[in-house]
Amino acid sequence: MRRRNLEFLNSPAVAALLLGLLVLASSIAKWQGGYRPRFPLEHSNVAYSLASGTGYSNPFGVTSGPTAWVPPGIPLAYAGAVRLAKALQVDERAPIVGINVLAAATACFLVLRYCLGNWRLKARGAFLAVYLGYGILDPDFLVSSGPLTAAASALLLAGLAEAFRQPGRAVPWAMIFGANALLSLIHPGLALAGVLASLSVGLVQVRLEAVRPTSLIRSALFAAIAGVAMGAGPWTIRNYLVFHQWIPAKSNGYFEMVLSQRETGNGVLSEASLLVGHPSTNPRLLSEYVRLGERRFLEPYQEQAREILRSDFRRYCIFSLNRLLDAVCFCQSPADIEMLSVHLKSAQAARLVGQRLIIMCAGTPNFFWARSSVPASVELSGIRAAGIDEPEAVLADWARAQKAIQGRTENPAAVLTGFAWSGLPTLFIVAAFFAARWSPPRLLLAATAIYLVALVPNVLITHDMRHQGSFVLLFAVLGAGAVETIVSRRKTIAGGRLAEKP
Repeated sequence: MRRRNLEFLNSPAVAALLLGLLVLASSIAKWQGGYRPRFPLEHSNVAYSLASGTGYSNPFGVTSGPTAWVPPGIPLAYAGAVRLAKALQVDERAPIVGINVLAAATACFLVLRYCLGNWRLKARGAFLAVYLGYGILDPDFLVSSGPLTAAASALLLAGLAEAFRQPGRAVPWAMIFGANALLSLIHPGLALAGVLASLSVGLVQVRLEAVRPTSLIRSALFAAIAGVAMGAGPWTIRNYLVFHQWIPAKSNGYFEMVLSQRETGNGVLSEASLLVGHPSTNPRLLSEYVRLGERRFLEPYQEQAREILRSDFRRYCIFSLNRLLDAVCFCQSPADIEMLSVHLKSAQAARLVGQRLIIMCAGTPNFFWARSSVPASVELSGIRAAGIDEPEAVLADWARAQKAIQGRTENPAAVLTGFAWSGLPTLFIVAAFFAARWSPPRLLLAATAIYLVALVPNVLITHDMRHQGSFVLLFAVLGAGAVETIVSRRKTIAGGRLAEKP
């Protein structure tokens, strides 16, 4: 690509506008082509409860009372969008998409304006290409939490960059404060990483003696801590008043850990494990959640989590390692279920569900086959034991489903998608560090550290490919960093060769 074709990147506003329009056009094309966008379930349900005046409650679409299942940032934003849609008498999805387009474009502007201004045009082009690529790769991007998380992450990186250039000034202080306040309400793992990154900026400044240590109140660290307190403080107090527990992020951490440990074969969540073990899809668990309320429903999971750490710690460590590898090497596809195409009598279906040969989804209701590695003869024995009228026909549908699942999760597109969400960012990091001889630009170092720290809760508790959508902005910065360091290295080598010529 010629240099003049990238000149528009000299205007962050133009580049941000272009990115927003391209992501919007791609998403609309997919949706009009028949794809149904999937809003984040619990966030959307709580948003509807807020918009209808029933408070922060009902995360699974039925009346169940107050909740702290998810942090409040996305539900509050979506509730405002729903109320706006009602006031304007438009499709309620339109304001949500509009908010996310604006957030995605804002994230692009902030990074190009404050973080990559001194980098080469090729690096800025790489940033835009990677960011756009992930926005197109995820068909749910404009209805997910990804754009708002990207905007808050970009504000954090911009604030850290400005704090390093202008320590103690008001603008970077406000950026870091606002970013961490937002992240504590949207993605607490990124907020934790933001605090640690802010501490690192201060330590690097002192070590390099580039500036005198500023007062504590004007420091980046204080801005980050104050931001988290402002964001998570009211939420934590509300949760204590409602549940009589200190819940600074979300209430279901123990539940997710137990779910990953008990309902998966390797610690990584899939659609089958969620159907079996989640209140949103398991009718029995949903009934218990409604009957007991959230606090009493979650109490047994706290003890189960402690028991896992006491008596099954080795398996827990192996599963945590699997989650780490899934996040940074290759994400397995979560799409491991297929809907039944044979009709079953209610009693027969109940027996198959009871023997966990099929899975039922609450609210639909539909029945699904899960991916299985057992021989057909073993599956047929289980079907016959359940007293099915036509076991051979049911087995044939099971074989069809297994073939469909295999084709969906093991085709080249699925393999490349799994690598794109995990191994590709890792490749960016390795390439950049190698090209820079393990002394990469500070921005790249900060983005890498923030990404890895923010992954820690996922690795220790629960993980699947969809969690990676929170790091799209960081992935784009890593891609830009790889290009910047590689191009710089090549020019350094070329310059050295010219200097050697007589």
